[in-house]
Amino acid sequence: MFGPRLTGTRITLRGFGPSDIPHFRRWFADPTVVRYWWLKDVPWARSPTVAALILFARAALDKQAMFWTIERDGRPIGHTNIRQIDRTAGHAVSSMFIGEKTEHGRGLAVDAIAIRNAYLFERCGLNKIKAIALSRNHAIHRVFEKAGYRLVGTARDDVSVGGHRHDVLLFELRRGDWEQSQSSPEHRVA
Repeated sequence: MFGPRLTGTRITLRGFGPSDIPHFRRWFADPTVVRYWWLKDVPWARSPTVAALILFARAALDKQAMFWTIERDGRPIGHTNIRQIDRTAGHAVSSMFIGEKTEHGRGLAVDAIAIRNAYLFERCGLNKIKAIALSRNHAIHRVFEKAGYRLVGTARDDVSVGGHRHDVLLFELRRGDWEQSQSSPEHRVA
């Protein structure tokens, strides 16, 4: 489903829409943007147009997920989602990327995660948010750590990218840890 509009000081998260498809198609066609995306070995993901359309279809149809476009100054710069939402167990799996390379390294991914997580903990009542990343994607590891996630394990040889097996790191953010970080002024998100 499409996530609700969530506004921060530097960025806005809004539901993914048809007007976003050309941006996603362009991002998915850029090898530097998708270099850590292991789905690119899946036949449908090799086509940027098909991948963008499938993402939109999943956003429209998957009731166990929420999809957002990340905007800065009114223009799309990336994407975040939460999927495999299990309200009974109180957890879900998250992912995100900044597709606009000019926006890399500005802390916007951390902002997007913080805004999304505040909504998920405060409004949706989740207890834990999980995230996974290729072990060689050091930039997203730093993003997760800045957003309060903790590394909890490694899945060895878990995915194939370009015909090679890679480890995947498992991160999580528990509600109690998130609440504790919110009481610290330097970690609070407006």
